[in-house]
Amino acid sequence: MVITGTPGVGKTAVAKRLAEKMGVRLIELNLLAREAGGVEGKDPQRGTDIIKPRVVRSALRRILKESGEMVIVEGHYGELVPPEFVKVAIVLRTNPLSLTERLKGRGYPEAKVKENVEAELLDYCLIKAVEAYGEGRVVEVDTTELDTEGAVKEGEGIIRGEGGLPAGSINWIARLEREGTIKDLIR
Repeated sequence: MVITGTPGVGKTAVAKRLAEKMGVRLIELNLLAREAGGVEGKDPQRGTDIIKPRVVRSALRRILKESGEMVIVEGHYGELVPPEFVKVAIVLRTNPLSLTERLKGRGYPEAKVKENVEAELLDYCLIKAVEAYGEGRVVEVDTTELDTEGAVKEGEGIIRGEGGLPAGSINWIARLEREGTIKDLIR
């Protein structure tokens, strides 16, 4: 299972809690990239690691092949998980207005807030997941009004084949236009 989404949507908290409840291994892509030598430096503008996708994908393939059991892989570049190992990819989504406040609350620089909010608004992580795994294996969960436990319950339902929204169900641009709040993001 892959849990992905833009920074600030709740991936790490949900993945940790879900793995704990299910008693399965959790692979955090950011940690794996560092451990596997898959980081080639820091992006000075973003303050984030620059990863080597090929190295991370290779490490994942080796780990998942050896595992032979359910594993949760978490990260905003979840599309790096080789498709043959993915039963379902859950893309956590958050209203871009709420996401803006979350990221500012974390002390993200304005440019990083803007970049991540634009990625959420334009479905970046959803598109990457669908390209990697196909629409049939990708579901969305709107975490805007959910706490961690609520999102974990959604994840448990998805594992049972219930819950989650089909890929492409969440359209922030249309929703924010209807609400008259899109102008709050486009300044």
